[in-house]
Amino acid sequence: MECKSLAILLAIYDPKEDWLIELLDSLNQQTYQNLTLYVRDDASPNYSFSRLQEIVSERITKFPFHIFRNEVNVGSNKTFAALLQDAKEEAYIAFCDQDDIWLPKKLENSVRLFEESPLSPTLVCTNVSVIDGSGKEIAASITDHRKRHIFQRGQNLAPDLIHHNFVMGCTILMERARALSYLPFPESTVHDHYLAFRAATDGAIDYLSEAQMRYRIYGGNQTGVMTGVHTKEDYLMRRILVFGDRINCFSSAYSHEDLERSTQWYDARLRNYHREKGGFQALWKMRHVNYSTSMFELFGLRFPNFLFRFAIKMITKGKL
Repeated sequence: MECKSLAILLAIYDPKEDWLIELLDSLNQQTYQNLTLYVRDDASPNYSFSRLQEIVSERITKFPFHIFRNEVNVGSNKTFAALLQDAKEEAYIAFCDQDDIWLPKKLENSVRLFEESPLSPTLVCTNVSVIDGSGKEIAASITDHRKRHIFQRGQNLAPDLIHHNFVMGCTILMERARALSYLPFPESTVHDHYLAFRAATDGAIDYLSEAQMRYRIYGGNQTGVMTGVHTKEDYLMRRILVFGDRINCFSSAYSHEDLERSTQWYDARLRNYHREKGGFQALWKMRHVNYSTSMFELFGLRFPNFLFRFAIKMITKGKL
């Protein structure tokens, strides 16, 4: 296989050093032969840039690397966007988080799928196994840990990606030129969801069903089911209003009847949340747009607060 240049884009923010070392060691053991690592620290307040440079220099010995630092904290979306621009002249890009462990053939297998898949995909992703903070395996597949995580492959996936993102950013591999054309990343949508949606509007997505990395789940993860939701007000801000922002973002790049239907569903969700007259009936009529979410909001948002918190905890644990 011809080894086109591939950039690993690693965003850093106050890393736990032993986890970072495990990650860097796993990157250094990648079997793909034409790699460059691009590291960008997002103005970490509690981890020195000189120490980051030292650790990367010690651990990455088999391919070149470049290390940058943001002058101020800008968040993961803008940091990954800057990394995309840092990786000049690279053919492929792979996004990387600071606390996972990659299996040795992760990139080799991903590139092979990208180049040999009969779908001629615009983006490929992979399954992951799940570990906890101590490195103990929780699940052999993300689909075992998150019951609603269902991988899909093929054309015309954009309508489904409006509601559910099965593409984990730390598993994405795609052409840098295509990813670059999707900049800027919107503030309202996590970069991996935005990239998956845009790539699906342009073509097909494919995935590797076998886990290619060990994905660490712990209290500090940026994303996850019901992250940051503790009250009904949190739910409004993080699950309903965020969805509205996503719809506006996607609509600016793509026109489809499913987006129009999702906009109507969003309006029904808001009316139901605020107990407006006819809101319950409106959401009930549109429950087919996203059945599980609709049913939870129709009834769960009417639970007493203690029961609502219990339901959120069960969803977070993958029990519901």
